[in-house]
Order: sequence, then structure tokens, then C-alpha cells
Amino acid sequence: MKRRRVLFVDDDDTFRAVLQKEIQAFGYEVFSLPGALGAEDIVRKFAPDVALLDLRMPGMGGIELMELLHKIDEDLLVIMLTGHGSVPEAVQAIRLGAYDFLTKPAPLDQIEQVLERACQRRQLGTQVRGLQRLAEERQGSYVSGTDEILGASPVIDDLRGQITKVAQGDATVLIQGENGTGKELVARAIHSESPRAGKAFVVIHCGAIPESLVASELFGHERGAFTGALRRRAGLFEAAEGGTLFLDEIGELPLSIQPTLLRAIQFGEIRSVGSQRSRRLDVRVISATHRNLEKDVAQGRFREDLFYRISTILLRVPPLRERREDIPLLARSFFEREHVRGGPLKQLSPEAEKTLCGLDWPGNVRELENAILRLRTFVNANTIEAEDIHAFVAQSKKPSSGSLPTLCLDALERLAVLEAMERHGGDKKEASLELGVSLKTLYNKLAKYR
Repeated sequence: MKRRRVLFVDDDDTFRAVLQKEIQAFGYEVFSLPGALGAEDIVRKFAPDVALLDLRMPGMGGIELMELLHKIDEDLLVIMLTGHGSVPEAVQAIRLGAYDFLTKPAPLDQIEQVLERACQRRQLGTQVRGLQRLAEERQGSYVSGTDEILGASPVIDDLRGQITKVAQGDATVLIQGENGTGKELVARAIHSESPRAGKAFVVIHCGAIPESLVASELFGHERGAFTGALRRRAGLFEAAEGGTLFLDEIGELPLSIQPTLLRAIQFGEIRSVGSQRSRRLDVRVISATHRNLEKDVAQGRFREDLFYRISTILLRVPPLRERREDIPLLARSFFEREHVRGGPLKQLSPEAEKTLCGLDWPGNVRELENAILRLRTFVNANTIEAEDIHAFVAQSKKPSSGSLPTLCLDALERLAVLEAMERHGGDKKEASLELGVSLKTLYNKLAKYR
């Protein structure tokens, strides 16, 4: 079996000599250089699994060398070495294609862990690409995760291209966008396009869990860890082993849990509540927020070091007002989806489509979807006209005391309950969390609507 290989480039002779011996002691074959000269030849001849590059070197720096080496081997995983004062530069390096970064002087156990994860990622990527080629040969094609992101506007085309690139790496991703823009859909597309597609995609809404339970939900707990902990319970990090953990609305995460989450992401280790032992896990973390986290950092509501860790790659999901040309396509897709579930296929007249495109949608795609469902429910004709939409808008702008009849409210509430239950496979606890009601209230609603 071939020993795993590391290309190590650093202009500090003493540091390089010491770290080279340590990496060799970990069981790696090391090719060591004081600068960029000769690095291309080593990559061509020996195909190292990982490149450990100093960020700042005389002549050609680490980022420039990484870009050069990626032209030879685009799958080469690069880890940047940096001093404390240049962490933002290291984060920028990851955005440009680096796998991770280490701050000098890094503890040996951290170096070993990062190298191990990188080599596992390299091996997994090779295996998955082989399986994908085999599947394509057998089936002729496969469905891309980005196919679920509807739209033909330039901003959506650009977003799909970014997702495809981001999916191939393991860097943390922060998805920014207003409420209702489809941030979870983007996260799912990244997962389904990635080598982790065959593993779990686990979602947690950071604002829906009481602060006292966040640590247990994320990292699990041991039997007897607290009152009511009658048995060991795995956390969501453990449930996402080998796959992706999606932290939705991470800006709502309590400050008290942020240091623990930072360590879990940085070192790939978790410790369940009540345990004295840490456990290493292979989990990719994708986060999303509608908040301005940079502002929250400045105001002390969010840790700066955690922000850097989760925002290695930033993706922005555009609001609907920036992609109005996609509104007719989205509306048609919502009508077709409901038709598949039962009932006649309804559609918009050309004038109705123009009317929809001219409206403001502060709730974005989610608001548009809800509007289509209401129109489909309360307009009897199979073709919805512009005047139907105008009537709907006029009704929605009435004072809240009489904005919708009780029958309409009941129908919308029933639809919300049913869709939440369907999304969570009948799991009443998860559905109640999404709906923002207690479990008892959900049971009452289910009984009310039979």
C-alpha cells in the first residue's frame, strides 16, 4: 500500500526540518522544499495527497504557488501555514481553493488531525468520482442538485455555478440571504453535488431550540448528564457523520455555545454533555443566516473567530426583487406541484404573470409560494386572471381585524400543519418546532383538522 505523501514548502529552515520529522513520525512520506522552485516537478512525479504551504515566502507566496499546483493537480488538497496576524489572508486562501489553514505554532495533534482529515477527503473524493463515472456510464446521466434551484435569471445561473464549485471541497460555507430566499435549498444542493451525497444531510434551526438544550442537541449527552437524561443520546453532529450539518439561522446561536461549536468545527472533535472523552467526526458544516453577522461581531453578539471559521466561503442568495424574470417560472412550478398532489392544473394568464412580476415580495420565494397556494385554493377558475391577483392583494392589505375570513385562516393553518408534518415524515416534535407551537398545540390542531 502506498504511503500517504505530503509536499511541505516553508522558507524557515529550522521550522521546516523539525516539522518534517514530526510529519514523518505520523507515517507520511514528506517532500520538503524551502520555496516554490521544484514544487511542480514533485507534484507531477510523486502525486502528493496534501500540500502544506507557508502563506508568506520570498518570491512566490503560498496562494500563488497553490494556484500553480492546482493547474497540475486540481484535486491536490492544500493546507496553508500562517502567523497569527494573517488569519484573514488564510481565510481568503481557502476561498481561493485551499482545504484548511494552520496558525503557527500549531500543536502537533492539531497538525496530525488536519493532515488525516485531508487525506481521508482526498481518498473519498477519488472513490466518489470513480463511482460517479461508473453510474454515468450505466445510466447515461444523473440529476444535479442545482436542478432543484429554479430560475433562468443571470443571478441564479451564477449561483448554480458557485454551488457546483463549492460542492467539490470541504470548506465551511456561510449562505447569506433574506428570509424566504431558499437558503436551505442551496445548502441541500451543495450536499447533493458533493462527494458526501450518499451520507446524511442534517438540519438544525439554531433559533428554535432553548439555550439550555442547544449543547445536548448538537453534541448529544450521556446517561445521567442532567435530570431526565435516562439514556445516552447522540447529537446532530454525530447523526451527520460523513455527511453535512446545516446550521440554519446560525446568528441566533447563543454566545454561550459558540466557543464549543468553534472547537468542533476547527478540530473536528465533539464532546457530548456529561462525557470526559472527545470523539473525532468527519462532518462538513454549512451555515445560513439572514442577519448581518459582521455587524453582530462588531457589537459583540457573535464571536469573530467563529465567524471566520463558518464563512470560509460566502454565498449570497438573491432576493426575489433581483430576479423578477423568474417569478412566472416559479409560479408555474408551484401550480404543477400542487396538481401532482391532486386537483386540476391551474395556471396564470399572461396579464396575471405580469401583475405578479410587478408586485413587491418582501417574503421572497416563500411568500410567492404561499400566494400561489391561496390563489389556487380560493379562485375557482382554472386560469387565474390579473383581477384575481388584485383582489387578493386588496384583501391582504385590509386591517388585520378583518383581513381574512375565519374559513380562509383555517384553510391556511391546516395547509401549514399538513406541509410541516409531510416535510418531517410525520415527526410531531420536529413539525411543532418548525411551526413555532408546543407539542400539545400541534396535537390539538391535528385533531381539529382530522
